[in-house]
Amino acid sequence: MRNVDIEMAVPEIEQALRGNAQAVLMPSEFRALVRDHIPRNLRQKDVESKLQQYGIISRVILRSDEYHDVERIAVLPLAPSSYHYALSIRRGSYLSHGSAVHLHGLTEQQPKTIYVNKEQSAKPKLEGSLTQDAIDRAFSRSQRRSKYVFRLKDTQLVLVSGKATGNAGVIVDPTSGLILTSLERTLIDITVRPRYAGGVFQVMSAFSRCVDQLDIEKLMMLLSTLDYKYPYHQAIGFYLERSGAGSAVLERVRKLGTDFDFYLDYTMASPQFDTSWRVYYPLGV
Repeated sequence: MRNVDIEMAVPEIEQALRGNAQAVLMPSEFRALVRDHIPRNLRQKDVESKLQQYGIISRVILRSDEYHDVERIAVLPLAPSSYHYALSIRRGSYLSHGSAVHLHGLTEQQPKTIYVNKEQSAKPKLEGSLTQDAIDRAFSRSQRRSKYVFRLKDTQLVLVSGKATGNAGVIVDPTSGLILTSLERTLIDITVRPRYAGGVFQVMSAFSRCVDQLDIEKLMMLLSTLDYKYPYHQAIGFYLERSGAGSAVLERVRKLGTDFDFYLDYTMASPQFDTSWRVYYPLGV
């Protein structure tokens, strides 16, 4: 009788999993989702085994060298991808940086690292004026890198703890349903953290590929919302000019000022200097 009951419960549970449209679940989310569809005379463990036997779910372990491994439940009919596993690391996260570059079609490189951003809680704005000395010191050091890294076969899943923005410029891809940064937000993010996009040359390539699609109004609005202490708009202006952006676009960015010498990247060896945007950049960009 128990096996018959399990067989009868499987289609309803599969339908619930499909209807939830979440390709990768935390174990607690999975248990909560299927609990109401399991007859009382059955153990959840037995039902899970049957779902695995039928190829409806699979248990997957995300490995980490710095943190505890985590277990996830893959809903196989929903065809989970590496992006879904990355988003499952922290609920409320979204794909960003180099991963968003790839999903927007701004690179032909197949990513071996997937970046997801889970925003920190809001913090008080730092007091005090920005100085050239503070900028020089900050960019003489290496870019901070997240150690919150998991492995899924040969792919790295990296969780970035970004500043609180209220998910500004975050969208849902209409085709895949993946949550990621918009084109304009992606360009800002990779300007701020170029190593998360493969480096300055990859950032330059991304700008060049989308300069004609760029919505300058959205870009300017996001820059205002994100309200960075450092003048990243100068670096954006540099990328836009090198990408062939029109004079009207460049003028919008230039109005934000060029009050400091700035840097495209951290710890650059023998950088060149662009006098128009007052930006140091690597040779060859």
